[in-house]
Amino acid sequence: MADIPPSAGLRLPEDAPLVRKIGHELIEFLPVGVYLCNAVGHLTTYNPKAAEIWGEAPELGKEPIKYTGAYRLRSENGAHMPLEQSPLAAVLLSKKPITNLRMIVERRDGSQVPILANIVPLFGKNGAMIGFMNSIQDLRQHAAQEQAQNSLQNALIQAQKMEQIGKVGGGVVHEFTNQLTSLSMSLSLMEKEIMDAGSEQLQARYALCREATDQVTQLAEGLLLFARTRPRALERIDPNQLLLGMSTLISNEAGQTIDCQLNLATDSSFLRANKQHLESAIINLVANARDAMAQGGQLTLSTFNTHLDRSNFPHHNANFKPGRYVAVCITDTGTGIAPEALEHIFAPFYTTRAVDKSTGLGLTMVKGFVTDMNGQLTITSRVGEGTSVSLYFPCYGTEHSLAITGSDGTSNGE
Repeated sequence: MADIPPSAGLRLPEDAPLVRKIGHELIEFLPVGVYLCNAVGHLTTYNPKAAEIWGEAPELGKEPIKYTGAYRLRSENGAHMPLEQSPLAAVLLSKKPITNLRMIVERRDGSQVPILANIVPLFGKNGAMIGFMNSIQDLRQHAAQEQAQNSLQNALIQAQKMEQIGKVGGGVVHEFTNQLTSLSMSLSLMEKEIMDAGSEQLQARYALCREATDQVTQLAEGLLLFARTRPRALERIDPNQLLLGMSTLISNEAGQTIDCQLNLATDSSFLRANKQHLESAIINLVANARDAMAQGGQLTLSTFNTHLDRSNFPHHNANFKPGRYVAVCITDTGTGIAPEALEHIFAPFYTTRAVDKSTGLGLTMVKGFVTDMNGQLTITSRVGEGTSVSLYFPCYGTEHSLAITGSDGTSNGE
């Protein structure tokens, strides 16, 4: 927008007939844009707010400016509105006011400002029309608030839909799981007979049935966990001790080609969470890291304390409260995640892996668990360099972990 000098507030020609009707100070400091046109539609007066909305301060007196100082007007639906056919021109013909009219001011630089216009005809002592006054309210802030409100409303509706789907789907999946259990038990009873039969073809078919059953069972269990309300049986957890206790399980899940390291802070605070779900979240992230390092690499699980506030942690969840947090971080040196995929990584059933290798619910459940624990989650990734996922939980108490500190003060996790 062009700079508007302070003197651009009121440009009043000395012979302007409307000066006697509208005082200088009346419109100078109004929070809405106000301007006046004479009986033939020429702009004679405007205040600073009108110039700010227009994006420029028209110079009066050189050549007539008709109807408005705006570069261009558009209707509420965006259609171009020629000035000769605009409501401003209509007021001069009808001599009747037009109120609460929504329009769009298009500036010279192409930017647009939604406005609410109220156009009032002005009459002289003899009853003759001498022009009109237009007050224009800037609706940009109002539009932003309206959009935010609509987004919240849509999010609420979507959440309610998901809740209903969860209730109905949970029952369906539960029944489906019961049938899978019967199928799995039948396959187990058949296994010995198939092996004793010695038929390689029969054994191969059995292996396919067993693998398919296991995969569908895993998907059903994931859907059941996703659909139902997670239990909030919480306990006090030392994250260092938790990772040390899981170290063998983590190494087995990662595989022999991946070097697993623990980098545990000696002053790590305690957290409060559901232990089973936290362990499941960690193993899920380890499995993702393993799949990203098919040729081997390094996997590091670390803990640290930090203080989070809105200024240094802008991408927080809705339940965020500034304060002390303890973090569990899983970092790999794998293939990384493309930026376009990173935007959708937590969506249900979204996966970058083959369909038969992932249910697409793992990261969704991880994020859901962290949110349920009043925590926060961040993920950073660079293609070809690796991925880091950090789980932040509010510190629980003031004690620090003693799980990894030996008598000499060194960390057993390093």
